[in-house]
Amino acid sequence: MSQGYIQEIFSSFQGEGASIEGSCYGLRQIFIRLAGCPLSQGLLGTKGCIWCDSPEAKVNQPKQCLIERKAGSQSFEKINNPVAAENVLKTIRNLTTNDLHSISFTGGEPLHQPAFLEKLLILLKKENYRTYLETAYTDNIDFLKRVTHLVDFACVDVKDRSAEASLNWEMLVEREIEMSKILKNNTKVFAKTVISKSSRKEDFEIIASLCGEIGVPIVIQIVTPPTRSKILQPTWEQIIEFSGIAAEHLPPEKIGISVQMHKFLNIL
Repeated sequence: MSQGYIQEIFSSFQGEGASIEGSCYGLRQIFIRLAGCPLSQGLLGTKGCIWCDSPEAKVNQPKQCLIERKAGSQSFEKINNPVAAENVLKTIRNLTTNDLHSISFTGGEPLHQPAFLEKLLILLKKENYRTYLETAYTDNIDFLKRVTHLVDFACVDVKDRSAEASLNWEMLVEREIEMSKILKNNTKVFAKTVISKSSRKEDFEIIASLCGEIGVPIVIQIVTPPTRSKILQPTWEQIIEFSGIAAEHLPPEKIGISVQMHKFLNIL
C-alpha cells in the first residue's frame, strides 16, 4: 500500500492560468497539495523561489495533513501523515461535487513523491477522474515519461531568473522545457512564467523562444508578492512588452496573462 506526505486537500477553483489549451482556470477542482520541494531544499543551490506562495509545503514530512470536511466549507480536520493512497481516494470521493472538473496535484512539488503520485493517478484514472499536474522541476525524467498518459492537463512552472530558484538558471529552464515537451505527447500542457518588476525581457525572450520551438502555450503570471515583501509587481509597460515578445514566437491564442484569482478573492 503506497503512502505519502500531504500538506492539505480541499475543494476550490483553479486560480491560475488563462484561456489557453491546457489551462483549467476558473474550473472547480479538488486540490491535493503534496509535501516537499526539492528546489527549496537546495537541489539546484538555492532555497527555491523567493516569492513562494506555499512555504508550508516545503517540509518533506509534515506530521499532519489538513483535510477539508465538506467541499467549499473551508473547515478542516487534521489527520496524521503519511496518508495511504486509498484513503486519499476516499477523501476525493467525499469532496466530489457535480461541478468538479478535475483533480489538481500541486505542492511543493508533486513529482518529489513519484511512487505515491503514480499510485494516486492510477486510482483516479480507474474511477474516471480527470487529472491536472502543476510541476516545476524533476530530476527523474524517466518517471515523468512513464506517467504522462495518466495526466490530462498540466502546467509547467518555467522559472524566471528573478525567482532565484537555481544557481544555473539556463539549465533549469532547459529542463523545464524538456518536461513540457514530454508532457505534450499525451497531455494538454502549458508553460507558466511568474514575472515581477525585476524580470528582464532578455530572460523572458529565452523562455518564449523555447516554448515556441515546441509549440507549448505560455501564461505570463503577475507575481503576488508575499506579505511584507520588497518584491514588486511588474509594470503595465512590462506586461505589454512581454506579451509582445511571446507573440514573436507563438500565435495569440497560445499567449495569456494571469493573476492569482484565489488570492484576490481570498479563497483557498
